[in-house]
Amino acid sequence: MEDLKELITKLAADNALKHGKASSKAVLGKLLAIRPDLRPKARELISLVEEVVAEVNEMPVESLRNISPQVKSGKKERKRTWPSLEGAEEGKVVTRVAPEPNGYPTLGHAKGLLVPFIYARLYKGKFLLRFEDTNPRVEKLEYYDAIRDEFLKLLEAAENELGLSPGKWDEEIIESYHLPEMYELAKKLIEQGDAYVCTCPAHVVREKRKLGEPCEHREQSVEENLELWDKMLSGEFGEGEAHLRLKTDMKHPNVTLRDPGIFRIIEAPHPIHGDKFRVYPVYDFSVSVMDSLSGVTHAFRSKEFEPHVDVQLEILRKLKLRKYRMIQFGRITVEGIPLSKRYIRPLVESGILEGWDDPRIPTLRGLFRRGILPEAIVRFFYELGPSKVDATVNMGMITAINRKILDPKVHRYMFVPDPIRASIDELATPAEAKVQVHPNSKELRRILVREPKVYISQSDIRDLKVGDEVRLRGLVTVKVRSVNPDEVSLTRSKDQKIKGVRIIQWAPLEGGVPARILVPLTPYSYEMLGGYGEPALKDLKTGDMVQLIRLGFARVDKRKPFTLILSHK
Repeated sequence: MEDLKELITKLAADNALKHGKASSKAVLGKLLAIRPDLRPKARELISLVEEVVAEVNEMPVESLRNISPQVKSGKKERKRTWPSLEGAEEGKVVTRVAPEPNGYPTLGHAKGLLVPFIYARLYKGKFLLRFEDTNPRVEKLEYYDAIRDEFLKLLEAAENELGLSPGKWDEEIIESYHLPEMYELAKKLIEQGDAYVCTCPAHVVREKRKLGEPCEHREQSVEENLELWDKMLSGEFGEGEAHLRLKTDMKHPNVTLRDPGIFRIIEAPHPIHGDKFRVYPVYDFSVSVMDSLSGVTHAFRSKEFEPHVDVQLEILRKLKLRKYRMIQFGRITVEGIPLSKRYIRPLVESGILEGWDDPRIPTLRGLFRRGILPEAIVRFFYELGPSKVDATVNMGMITAINRKILDPKVHRYMFVPDPIRASIDELATPAEAKVQVHPNSKELRRILVREPKVYISQSDIRDLKVGDEVRLRGLVTVKVRSVNPDEVSLTRSKDQKIKGVRIIQWAPLEGGVPARILVPLTPYSYEMLGGYGEPALKDLKTGDMVQLIRLGFARVDKRKPFTLILSHK
């Protein structure tokens, strides 16, 4: 039986490599052509061929070639190359990623990290991690650590997967430590007559900017503005009562460039500095100044910031700071799953999600917990490239890469969901089953059966009738004697070499590991499968990846109660 299955597997792999997907009908036809002696049992072979073909169609190309090395795919694999970086010189490129520590990183942040990192390494340049922590109301220390930890996992994976070394940032910068320096630059703008302190209410500022009308504070003297600026710093103004604005052109066609605010008061303790500071720069000021001062040559950011480029260039021009290239790339969205923290946060706070590492959401920690490897995320974004076009992706695109990485190395295990007891007459115990740990390996795992009783899945007995024969994987071929609501009665078949019988999974009654499988469905729901697995499951550690035969790849989430999260098929 095992030899026959091996032949069917090779034929299915051959068919899949030629046509992209194996066909049960084509494989059966080829089998009968090679083994005409099997023609009388063609109907019995159909279920076995269908089972093998289903397994083969889940395998990546590399595994198929290992099974059928003489067959080569008709399609040539094209090596992905990224477009050249305008104005880049090898050894002189400096890029950065600049996250705000206001939440846990998501799949969207992975693109913002990997695009500049890959370019920095391709040009043998420098890569910076800079925390934009100038909005203390939403920032927490735990987010700094989460960003460091999860970004490092991706960069180490980029080194392993793409050969881009070193897989880490070259320097870390925390923006808030540079606030005194930014205050001096703000003072310089005031002294040049290029900035003024405005005490208009926010709604008045918005309306006047929309209409292109200056406010009464625009013509204040330098001395008056310096005095008001000192009052902002010393605490004589409360939050929202005063802000520093850049003096530009109130009639500019780009409304964003009409006397934009560049510093504001935020009365909230900073996660690092506490109450030391109360005046903070807006994004346009801090990003333009810090990119220039830290030596960035190519600043990558999401396309949504494109309207702000003019503001940032104007700030650099007025301060006479070094300019650099600002490059926009497209955002990504995931079908049916929110990426934005403003959508995820209420689900966490309401208890719908168990936390930011819930495997139903695309935070990096959620994806890692689900069993999506950092290497798969790196490969996905590398293949996607630094496109300026917004892209909507589905998780299937990432899980396909994840499967390709896992399949050649992850061991297979039997798991019986929705179990029912089955007694086996005429099975001499103790008996020993031998199951293959991986299709590409000759290594066998041994399972001791101390009593002639096992668990099988109710889904496997649904279509069985008295007299049908099936094989318990690696153990014994049995004949169905009776099927009752609470138990199945089986008997050992006289002919253990019978071919073409259906193979089903099982777990021993004594030693079977009770387990549950969480199956993520949507951000609001998941399915839970309960059952028993083979004894070897108890030797797994939290974080181990396995393939549950006929279910899919899964990650061990915890041992008490023994819980796995289904990653994907």
